[in-house]
Amino acid sequence: RHTHAANQSSGINAEYGVLFSYGEKPRELQNVENVLSGENVGFVTFVLFPRHTHAANRENTINLIHQFRTYLHYHIKCSKAYLHQRMRSKTSTFLKVLNRAKPEEDKKFVKRG
Repeated sequence: RHTHAANQSSGINAEYGVLFSYGEKPRELQNVENVLSGENVGFVTFVLFPRHTHAANRENTINLIHQFRTYLHYHIKCSKAYLHQRMRSKTSTFLKVLNRAKPEEDKKFVKRG
């Protein structure tokens, strides 16, 4: 394919560096016992190439993989906060529309007891 050939000529690996599988164990963990699996379980697999384990890059690679969980949780929390903010804004807008739709009581015909 064209993209693959272009990546090979530029020295870039055409394979993916990160894989995500949802619900089933990745190939590397198929024979490992006591690994959670099911609907609410996902796996992130990092594919390391020789350039990642080269002495000059090794420490940075280890740091990035080690910090990935924190990075992922931060972005999940930010996304949830953004969605909640949007929902609050929409709710506020809908309440304003509902309040405007209420019929006003006629002040002339108010019964006094």
